[in-house]
Amino acid sequence: MAADLRAQYEAEVAALRAVAEQRLATGSGEEQVARWIVAQRNALKLRYRAGTPADELARLQAWTRSRYGNDLGPSAEQLHAQGKSWRQIIEGAARPGRYRGAP
Repeated sequence: MAADLRAQYEAEVAALRAVAEQRLATGSGEEQVARWIVAQRNALKLRYRAGTPADELARLQAWTRSRYGNDLGPSAEQLHAQGKSWRQIIEGAARPGRYRGAP
């Protein structure tokens, strides 16, 4: 993936934090916001992966499947079941992961 495309993805992921904080400030519960932000992050992944070369995408999806059991990564429910608080899930979803060839 081109560095500029990765930078755009990372900026959009980071921007989710401000929206999540705004939702919390206006009365949305942490669980609701956590579920929303994970869904938004997954939508970004799908959008940016659409422009990822097939070989990179296949490598990324194989790694993600081996780690999480699906192509996108853990759901809010999985993260919560692992002991993460809803707040931790919100914070994690607004933090882009390490670059491994594609978002």
